[in-house]
Amino acid sequence: MNQHLFKVFVALLMALSFGALAHPHSRPAGEAASVNGVVIPQALLDQNVRVNIAQGQRDTPELRKAIQDELVNREVLAQESARLGLDKTADAQAQWAQVKQTFMVEILLNDHARRNPITDAALKTEFDRQIAAMKDEQQYRVSLIVTATEAEAKAILARLKKGESFAKLASELSVDPSKKNAGEVGWVVAAQILPAISNVMVNLTKGGLSVAPIQTPAGWNIIKLEDKRAFVPPSFDLAKNDIRQMLLQQQRFEYVKTLRDKAKVVQ
Repeated sequence: MNQHLFKVFVALLMALSFGALAHPHSRPAGEAASVNGVVIPQALLDQNVRVNIAQGQRDTPELRKAIQDELVNREVLAQESARLGLDKTADAQAQWAQVKQTFMVEILLNDHARRNPITDAALKTEFDRQIAAMKDEQQYRVSLIVTATEAEAKAILARLKKGESFAKLASELSVDPSKKNAGEVGWVVAAQILPAISNVMVNLTKGGLSVAPIQTPAGWNIIKLEDKRAFVPPSFDLAKNDIRQMLLQQQRFEYVKTLRDKAKVVQ
């Protein structure tokens, strides 16, 4: 075979090989793939695609192929784990029981929420109640620096008292997510934050700093009062998602309490 024909032959083989990879055999309806005879359902692939779309991904052949490969890999690993008997140990059985329990709890609570939807009327009623309760409140615009240790907080406070920029030090040294906004937390009312901080905040004058670091579970806090004003209520549209989450948590708590009251519990 001359060199030119050999090159053509190799190119043809490569084209056929890549074509086979790009056009896999069609699978039975409802199957995305199988591993050693174990079927990976198409419904599972579709569910994972929906999750990715909800997180901002686009539904493309490349996304579906990547998810399909991941599901195949997971099934391969799961089968090997089972072959080695790793799921038979006492620790594995205990962990599996907890995973199953968590799953059962979640689907129960989701089912309860589906059967007892929180209506717009309920949201509006709760919104009006909250606004009425806060009509005489003051709002405070606060900035925050949080450190892991008291020594770090004291060192930063000393630098602030010498005139260094709060925003600059917050951006550079704070471990709180507010560092992205130069320490700015925004407008809050006292009831929205921990008493350890709110008790100091309400006594500060505009531009004032906490005289000492304040310890909370998040770390050591230095606060600055940027401004304060009479309470300005948000619009219903802006607040309703937060209110929905609050009512959903309240609904779940009441449902759990109802079921527990009916159960025979021995502790």
